[in-house]
Amino acid sequence: MPDMNARLTRSSWIARITFLEAIRQRFFAFLLVLSAAMVVSSVSFRFMDFGHSELKFVADFAFGGMFLFGSVLALVMTAQLFFAEIDNRTALTLLAKPLSRTEFLLGKFLGTWAVLGVFVFSLAFLQGVILWSRTQELIVLAAESGRVAPDFSVSGLAAFAVLQWFRLGVVAAMVLMVSAVARTFLFAVIVGAMAIVAGQLQWLAQEALLKPSDANALTKGLLWLSSRVIPNLQQFNIGDTLVLDPTAISGDAVWSVVLSGFFYLVAFLALASLAFRRREI
Repeated sequence: MPDMNARLTRSSWIARITFLEAIRQRFFAFLLVLSAAMVVSSVSFRFMDFGHSELKFVADFAFGGMFLFGSVLALVMTAQLFFAEIDNRTALTLLAKPLSRTEFLLGKFLGTWAVLGVFVFSLAFLQGVILWSRTQELIVLAAESGRVAPDFSVSGLAAFAVLQWFRLGVVAAMVLMVSAVARTFLFAVIVGAMAIVAGQLQWLAQEALLKPSDANALTKGLLWLSSRVIPNLQQFNIGDTLVLDPTAISGDAVWSVVLSGFFYLVAFLALASLAFRRREI
């Protein structure tokens, strides 16, 4: 137990340094401001009377920006923070101390994931303010016209923010695994980007498996393997349902998505640790 506490202490020390290093980067500030501007820009549609669908449009617009820029941040920042330690030879100094490679990787991931948490929850808070403000205006308009007033769920927005944090955590763990194998920052970014796109399109493999076809056993085997190895990032896209109609989705479904994300997160970190142990620095 003392040994485990020491390992966690060393990993948390690396995580704290990584977090402070990442939070000071201009790239993080740039993407956060750009994403916030995209969320706020959804207010420009307030002068168009979309009825009950307006909140859905505003929510989807902001959620799309959150994942797009969050994925770019997770991709570039994870690879950059890892290769900065390798290229500057500081990893050799750190690993010369009583710090294992697994602890080093875990600290890097936790620090990066914490920064992604700041990114996601900051945008979610801003989105909540915008949705609340627009909802109040629509309530007044609904009362004047005799229509049913729209509403949104604060708890649903919080749940969706947690899901997005897990989704970006899976992306960061996946990129960290690629970085542990790759030799250059550019290669890690390119392969990581391809993995993110594959994760977004993974539902196609699952859909193909459910449909009867004349595909041979090899094709079906490859589809089955890809549907298990590549995480389905589309399963996290339940933001509008959680926020605007939380009763339409069960708590078990949300927990299923969380557990799936946690499984892939742990699996990618384990593979990254295994690859990094064999890597020459």
